[in-house]
Amino acid sequence: MVAKSKRSLTQRAITSPTSLNRTKQLPFEAAETATPKPTEVQDVETVTQETLLPPNELYITTKLPKEVAILHIYENGADEYSVWGGNALKILPQTEPNPSPHLSLGKLVQKGEVPESIQDAMSVFSHINVAIRKWLKELKLHVGEQLCLVITDYTDFEIPWEMLELSPYESPNEYLGALITTVRWRQIIRGDDYVVLELKADECCGNAVAYVLDSELDGVGPELDILEQLQAVIYRSKKHKIKEFQTHLQRNDAGYGFVYISCHGTFRSDLREFALGSDSDEQQQLKLLALRKCQLNLVKNSQGIVFINACHSGREQAHSSVPHSYRMGFIELFLAKGARGVIGTLGAVGDTHAANFARDLIQESLRSPNLSIATLLRKLRLRVVENLPKQPTTEDLLPFIYTFMYVYYGNPMTVLRLIPPGGQANV
Repeated sequence: MVAKSKRSLTQRAITSPTSLNRTKQLPFEAAETATPKPTEVQDVETVTQETLLPPNELYITTKLPKEVAILHIYENGADEYSVWGGNALKILPQTEPNPSPHLSLGKLVQKGEVPESIQDAMSVFSHINVAIRKWLKELKLHVGEQLCLVITDYTDFEIPWEMLELSPYESPNEYLGALITTVRWRQIIRGDDYVVLELKADECCGNAVAYVLDSELDGVGPELDILEQLQAVIYRSKKHKIKEFQTHLQRNDAGYGFVYISCHGTFRSDLREFALGSDSDEQQQLKLLALRKCQLNLVKNSQGIVFINACHSGREQAHSSVPHSYRMGFIELFLAKGARGVIGTLGAVGDTHAANFARDLIQESLRSPNLSIATLLRKLRLRVVENLPKQPTTEDLLPFIYTFMYVYYGNPMTVLRLIPPGGQANV
């Protein structure tokens, strides 16, 4: 889970763990896969505390299990980025600066780029990033299925790292987010301090509350059906105003392990236009800056998972007063308000796919209650990759692109248990 930091700035930087032993299986390990045989790691360098320190603060717990690696991406001058990788077994040295690639899924889809072109561009990008690919493959070889990657991207280039190919051209369809459990993290200000990501066994359970824009979205049946199975409190736009849902989030309630929001998302260069809700009626929208002023006590008290199933909900923008610095968005907002983890999207997702994805994610959590939410997302990505034909068409690739738009910020070891005790009646 995430917790408010009381450590010094130096302590918040990631350091080498004092012990690499553990007594129980990590929750993001798939129960149905066999534990890999121990591999000799004589060719893997032993990383000392001095070499493991990152270029700047990551706000991640100081004890890093050997199963967890950090990929840190930061701006290096105007329109350039560099990466650094940290792990108890092997580090990825800081790379030379590279120009920012034009790979933002949000921008590419918005301007009508065909999925084939997006896939080709990611293959080229993956091909030239030899050091990153070699580092990840070596870690996967020595750590096995337990490997988890925390992606900390402090740039505004919106690179879809989950779509990085580990062996482009030689072995197509080996995508990072489908083969390795991945989560994202970033600097989060909560009150007068920063939130530190704690990498430890954790579970999130309780009731569910949802808002569904069924008056405008197509094909919401699958998500409504699964939410009703959960006996969630459901605010449907055909019956309720979105402000009623907002009021519910302000209650002094606890025990809500899951907050689900299914609607349109508005992303603009001006933060004042960031909104969730109706695509045309501003009275049926939750504006980002207005929501920041609300005391979302239910989110704070419950510390659950928030799933914002809306276009662009995972994208961020810096305020004009602090350009290229602290970026704001709905994921940052809910983490700052106390959520344990948040799922959002990197661009515009088709209505039907969004509803089906939500249903599939919840169903997977019910089928595999011991798997972390990060692992469930990896399984859904792997499924869509395995369903790709050898010569995919645009229609085949759309679900692939949409699925990889979903990213999760939070503890990779958090298990989501969505069966509420006693349940709730729909409103």
